[in-house]
Amino acid sequence: MLHVSPWAQTLERDREICVLFPGQGTQKKGMADELLAKSPEARELFHKASAILGYDLAELVTNGPQEKLDQTLYSQPAVFVTSLAFIERAKKERFAQIGRTKMAAGFSLGEYAALVYANAMTFEDGVRLIQARAEAMHAATKLVSDTGMASIGGVDDRTLVQLIGEATAAVGGDGRAYIANYMFPEGRACSGDAKVLRKLCELVLRLGPGKSAKLMAVSGAFHTPYMQPAMEALGALLDQTEINDPTIYVLSNVTGGYYSNAAHIRQLLKRQLVEPVRWEQSMEEATRLMHGLTGYIETGPGKQLKAMMRRINRDAWNKMIVLD
Repeated sequence: MLHVSPWAQTLERDREICVLFPGQGTQKKGMADELLAKSPEARELFHKASAILGYDLAELVTNGPQEKLDQTLYSQPAVFVTSLAFIERAKKERFAQIGRTKMAAGFSLGEYAALVYANAMTFEDGVRLIQARAEAMHAATKLVSDTGMASIGGVDDRTLVQLIGEATAAVGGDGRAYIANYMFPEGRACSGDAKVLRKLCELVLRLGPGKSAKLMAVSGAFHTPYMQPAMEALGALLDQTEINDPTIYVLSNVTGGYYSNAAHIRQLLKRQLVEPVRWEQSMEEATRLMHGLTGYIETGPGKQLKAMMRRINRDAWNKMIVLD
């Protein structure tokens, strides 16, 4: 178990911090070196995770190789555990801020870390779910050859959907592509058949200056119907896992709104694998004035969420710190 929630004795009216957890792609060799060297709590988390995973996670994040760390099977547990290890250190060093947490959110796999942080599941169950999720996603990518993801910028959603249709028709066959990540205004990631994605990138770049499109170093069509086999495999474990109502607000990738209870969490975590990550919508909800938030904390590794927040809400970006 993680240590007692720092907000346990904090009145609702005094909670004004949002904590954000990163997703896959932020992993890098050495990302937890300082944590492992200086934080007994961080070392404890890595020790517990390694016992469940069946390999030395601390050794992997410390010494790599990076090629292995970048694989879905290993990057997801590594980012999950490292993110929560940063939080454990912050409970000691930044208690005045962490203790006032009102809500949390996580990008894709980061949502599981947010739910552990919100006491909706134990750390140990979170590790088991992330391991099963990574294995299921890896297996799903092997069922369909030549799929991937592409980063698209400077295109509104209506135009992007139209271009996806044009690319699909031009390529022909059964291949499909979908919007997989709503990252920030006119910043999207698309997933699907690699041929369709390559054609889509061509069509986007033909639109002229201010448009960007490139294939990503990802070998799976994540957050699309291509992940249906992964959803079925992970769903079986989710049904067996004890999940509780969160003790703080947690935003869902699927809806962009809040989880209402444990059953809602179980339902949406299954859908998360086959539906897009609505991060922009989640952050629009988090930054509404009605919530009265005064600060945003991105737990490591990486600073991708802060970079995206700059495009979503400049005021919130100015109030954001990164744990590193």
